[in-house]
Amino acid sequence: MKKVLLALAIIAGLACFTTEAKASYTIDDAQVEALFSSATQASFSVMSEAMEMAPAMAFAPAASSKDPLVAILLDFFLGGLGIHRFYLGTKTMTGIGYILTCGGIFGLVPLIDLIVLAVNFDDISAYVDNPKFFMW
Repeated sequence: MKKVLLALAIIAGLACFTTEAKASYTIDDAQVEALFSSATQASFSVMSEAMEMAPAMAFAPAASSKDPLVAILLDFFLGGLGIHRFYLGTKTMTGIGYILTCGGIFGLVPLIDLIVLAVNFDDISAYVDNPKFFMW
């Protein structure tokens, strides 16, 4: 009996959500065409002029291009595989070293990496593209 009631509740819930979504969603083709006609088109010459004005900024990576929260979460969940080190831009051999040493010396290295990343949350630039096995 419980299974039947659960199935009916799920079906009723899905029916309510699908009916409401279909009724409230419409596309106005005139508005879409007006948006396209008022849009400006970028050309290669405009882009090349912008790159000539600031060539150093066009190719320089941002100082904080890696999010420390993502690195910490990757370290917490996949630290034994060295995935957080791949995210931070380490060479492939470092990740292989993590795997071959049973998760970085039995999980000790990823644990220390997690602590180091958490303590230096504001600026992890010292750990981005760090080729060492022990990133600290």
